[in-house]
Amino acid sequence: MVYQNIAGHPVLFGIAGEKNSGKTTLMESLIRILTGRGFQVAAIKHDGHDFEADREGTDSWRHYQAGAYASAVFSSGKYQLVKNQRGTKLEELTAFFPEADVILIEGMKDADHEKYWCCDPKELPDAEKLADRIEKKIRKERSQMMELETLMEKIQLPEEGRNCAGSFPMTETVYQNWKNLFYEDTKTFFEEADKRKDKEQFYLCLYLRLACDLYPAFIEKGISDRVYFDTFYDLTIWYRRCMKTKGIPGIVEERWLSLQLQMKIFRLGRLQFEPDPENKVLHVHIPEGEPLLDEECGKSFAKADRFFGPEYTMYDCESWLLSPKLQKLLKPQSNILKFQNRFEVEKIIYPFRQAEERVFGEIREDKENYPEQTSLQRAVKQLVMTGEDVGIGYGVIYRNKL
Repeated sequence: MVYQNIAGHPVLFGIAGEKNSGKTTLMESLIRILTGRGFQVAAIKHDGHDFEADREGTDSWRHYQAGAYASAVFSSGKYQLVKNQRGTKLEELTAFFPEADVILIEGMKDADHEKYWCCDPKELPDAEKLADRIEKKIRKERSQMMELETLMEKIQLPEEGRNCAGSFPMTETVYQNWKNLFYEDTKTFFEEADKRKDKEQFYLCLYLRLACDLYPAFIEKGISDRVYFDTFYDLTIWYRRCMKTKGIPGIVEERWLSLQLQMKIFRLGRLQFEPDPENKVLHVHIPEGEPLLDEECGKSFAKADRFFGPEYTMYDCESWLLSPKLQKLLKPQSNILKFQNRFEVEKIIYPFRQAEERVFGEIREDKENYPEQTSLQRAVKQLVMTGEDVGIGYGVIYRNKL
């Protein structure tokens, strides 16, 4: 699942002590408290003796008794694995819980991770205070993540948007629940989130926090801060669109923006690239808001050639910018035509009024009301007034030809 691939490293904290010293009782209290605070908690128990993990008579027990060196049982919601293996290392077990905020480990008194030592079951510590100590460790780990204020500054989110995100009511528990749903069941996530009357503000606040939490994954993959901030500048683009079309702070195009939060789209300079491993294609997208300078586009393709592996054989793009009809509307030195000429345009799709939306900011039924402030607006308006459609072109660039 995507969430597992992008989660940070869990904090390890141990509860050790002699036999019957209250270790399990303290573990139970900590699990309840930390879970109640919205953290995902995993638990590992070290047994100094051999143990039976299954109940006699169950199917999995019978498999094991028949001679299987490993036995697993699973359902739609959980699984259990029993395996004969000598010399099991703690890091092998913690690897099963990459999505956890903290892994509590009972036993293993000689391990290197921080731990609390239990001496007497009647003298256990205040579990709330110990949970505070563990929470500080979690937040210290998260301190390597991006601070919300820093992200908003770097992506140039307007002040009204910053105030909206900073004041939006969302507790840690609520945030963690939405985060889990986003990465585990995207369909249900959008169904539930779309019911909110404040969905524009909700998506802005949630997506900013998700982007902050994603920062360590960019670092781990060796992706620069520049690419990280440029990628999430899309939040600002769609914030501005929300203000323009709805007059309220927030974001629109939340499904599109979810791709950046799944590390499925990266902005490299002027252009965005969406890797498609199955088809070995890099889909090219053009963010709005800046001139489509030919030199900058060339730099973006050069960056993409270094950023993505050789297994991707071509770039493709589906956009009104690739419509052959623009060849008759625009001058040869037009940046749009220079961009289009990079591709081998293979087809054009009708009817699709994407050009009107992008050029004029909205689609109007009365085309006479379209503005004519730029040469591009005048050219496109002249075409659509005749009843024609610019359409969408589809083109490809084979990487070995760049």
